[in-house]
Amino acid sequence: MDLILLTTGPEWDYMWDWLSNHPINENVADPTLAMNNNEAWQYMGTFKQGDRYIHSLRHRNHPVTNGLKELYLNASESFNPNEEIAKTFRLK
Repeated sequence: MDLILLTTGPEWDYMWDWLSNHPINENVADPTLAMNNNEAWQYMGTFKQGDRYIHSLRHRNHPVTNGLKELYLNASESFNPNEEIAKTFRLK
């Protein structure tokens, strides 16, 4: 499995748009931040396993749960790894 860091671009926008529309962020001011006790959403990386890419986001103190929330989403069908990957780390 590989840990991948994305560049800003279409996939980056897709991921943050998905997050802003996620049900956990309904009625949350500025859902891509969801500020709570100086904590906000964080992009943790993208994981590649086989031909599958999975984005990972976390909030350490989400205002709805008042605790840790981790979300995962599959990369979009238009994701272009040849153009949108900044760095890749091999995980053992």
